[in-house]
Amino acid sequence: MEILDLIDSLEELVVQSRRLPVGGNLVVDRKRMLDVVDQLRLAVPADLREAAQIIEGRDRVLQDAYESARLTVARAEEERAQRLEENALVRQAQERSQAMLRDAEARARQAIAEADATAAAHLSEAAEAASRQLDDADQYALEVLRRLENQLQAFLESIRLSIGSLQEKR
Repeated sequence: MEILDLIDSLEELVVQSRRLPVGGNLVVDRKRMLDVVDQLRLAVPADLREAAQIIEGRDRVLQDAYESARLTVARAEEERAQRLEENALVRQAQERSQAMLRDAEARARQAIAEADATAAAHLSEAAEAASRQLDDADQYALEVLRRLENQLQAFLESIRLSIGSLQEKR
């Protein structure tokens, strides 16, 4: 997954950073760090695009089901009209066309229900995956930022001590 590769890049950046002689803190390449964070932001919406594609696929399936139902109904209506023209078979034709119409409607409802269920399942899975990835990325970014904050506080304390020491010598 792209987002995991980016997290690995972020970790590698921290590992490759230079250690300061005082306090064991690191000097991190700010530009590279921000580039990796930007790439992380760009990587997250891919799952959302996938969810949109699933919805789009669901809409196509629904449209196909509606079109199939419309064609079935149209064929049933045509056959019904032909049957009505025949004097001896009028009643039989009416009954058959009604049965076909009910059958077509039932098949259309079933196809729509199946398409909705499939699309909803895919959308739910994609949304859950996207949410998990966002949560993981946020958690990792928060951990990195907290470590950086601690390091910066240690640097600041070291600088203050050095300034105080120099001022005492004067």
